[in-house]
Amino acid sequence: MTDGSRRGEERERRGRSSREEAEKQRKDKESKERRSEDLKESWRRNHPSEQGEEGGKGRPGRSRRGRPT
Repeated sequence: MTDGSRRGEERERRGRSSREEAEKQRKDKESKERRSEDLKESWRRNHPSEQGEEGGKGRPGRSRRGRPT
């Protein structure tokens, strides 16, 4: 009878650790996705596209055309 209860305990322990591991992996994945989105947004803010520059967006006072040579 003790063998049966030991097996049950071991199975429960394995199930618990695999659930905890799956939860940890899910949280890690969400964290990576969030950081990736933050980085993409930051990059977009700091690197205006060519279209944005034509539309008046971008850094003021940084035009190459107006620079004296």
